[in-house]
Amino acid sequence: MTTLFLYMAVYLLPAFLLSHLALDVLLRNPRQVEHRLLSLFVFGYAMLFLAEFGRHLSPIDASPAFVTYWFGNAGILIFVCSVHFIVKVTGVGAKLPKWIYPYVIYLPLIPVALTFIRQENILNSQRFDQVGPWIYPEFNVSYLTTMTVGNVFHFLIIVLLMYALKRADRHEHQLVLRMLIWTAVVVLVWDIVFGYFQFRGIMPPYAYMYGGLVWTVALVVAMNRLDFLASYAKRYGTLYNLNPSAILLVDDTGRIESANPAARTLFHTVRVVNERFVDLLPEKKRDEWCEHYTKHFKAQKKFLEFETKIQTKSGQERYVVIDGDFVYIDQKIHGMILIRDVHTFKEAEQSIRFFAYHDPLTKLANRRAFYEQADQALLQADTLALVILDLDGFKGINDTYGHQVGDDFLVHLGVLLELATPETGLASRVGGDEFYMYVTDVEADDIVAFVERLQSLLEERPFRLGREKIPIRASIGVSVSPTQGNDLDTLIHKADQAMYQIKQQGKNDYAIYDEVLHGPK
Repeated sequence: MTTLFLYMAVYLLPAFLLSHLALDVLLRNPRQVEHRLLSLFVFGYAMLFLAEFGRHLSPIDASPAFVTYWFGNAGILIFVCSVHFIVKVTGVGAKLPKWIYPYVIYLPLIPVALTFIRQENILNSQRFDQVGPWIYPEFNVSYLTTMTVGNVFHFLIIVLLMYALKRADRHEHQLVLRMLIWTAVVVLVWDIVFGYFQFRGIMPPYAYMYGGLVWTVALVVAMNRLDFLASYAKRYGTLYNLNPSAILLVDDTGRIESANPAARTLFHTVRVVNERFVDLLPEKKRDEWCEHYTKHFKAQKKFLEFETKIQTKSGQERYVVIDGDFVYIDQKIHGMILIRDVHTFKEAEQSIRFFAYHDPLTKLANRRAFYEQADQALLQADTLALVILDLDGFKGINDTYGHQVGDDFLVHLGVLLELATPETGLASRVGGDEFYMYVTDVEADDIVAFVERLQSLLEERPFRLGREKIPIRASIGVSVSPTQGNDLDTLIHKADQAMYQIKQQGKNDYAIYDEVLHGPK
């Protein structure tokens, strides 16, 4: 019974602790290659201890089978996973040709297949003898050759880590590499001492495998203190999950690796991960985003308040503001993107800007917009015709049909004026039932033709109230620059005089200002 407890303490307890760590590393981020490799590496050490526990509980003549099919193959798994992990973490693998990496690393697995095909293991001792509670392997050429090859590769791993440390430019990355280097040196010394010398009766057989516990302690410290191979949950926690703004973690190819619940709400979908972020933008916004993001990604410089649009899975476009920064996760640069939905505020802002220069009823330009644009047009155009249109009998429409019908009447008129105005002109409502218009670069004949087309349009398209037609009657006055003035107030005054003449003469007609008819008497 005492021997059983000894085996449990020496072999079963380490196997349990290593298995727990392997599972913990894997669950931190199962999608990452580094996590899977390290998990297999630690699990391989757990299998070594578990194999030794089973071997010592079995008769001595079962030891060759344990070493052949279990212990030896677990050792090879540890070797290939450790090499692949170090090559991956240091970034050396990215520089190797794709047809070499990572396949060449797994060539040592060939002996594993040969073990089951040939039913023998040429890499480990097959003879054992017992000293007290321990069953020791025989030191022979196979054993010593395997130990030596393993230690040579262990030394090369140390060189590789030192090379990566020399090229590392981040303090956190340097701390991780230094810890790995010192751990590798300690384990190498341990392997040499307890691999080439048997402390029979004092130490358990294969005592060098306790170096795996040293690796375990180093990795736990690195994960807890240096945030090495940390999980996403630890990085973002409650703030990440509860933040009302969408948060995306984007890899160096632009693909989304992680998204918080607010991101799924924003994009109207339950699946955002593995999408390319640029594909979530409207096509007309993609080039602008790619140029902006690539520039900051290369410089690893954060950016703030980048305005753009996103396109939801339902096809809706929404205004957003994006802040971005760049972080290292698992030794790779990632973009951290925070997206704020400002669609409601942007629409309100656009409405405020729109109604600052437009009539809220007809949506035509208002007095302010007309004065600003007409002043600018006077400076740039060779000629300008200013038109004042004042409705005839509009008060009667309001009194007869009500103000709602009166408003609908004005909206209908606004549509017709917008339709009649060429691209070189502007129609506006300056108040009540009075409208100003201007047209640039026109000759005298063009002015007459424009006004007559306008009159025809008003006559042909009266306002319809059910089956009833309400005609549109208007008195129109026109003045022309530069012959009748170069400033806007003068032109408005003269157009108003011409329009007033029509009011006096029977209404529903037009007049062009004439100095003889409308000038000072």
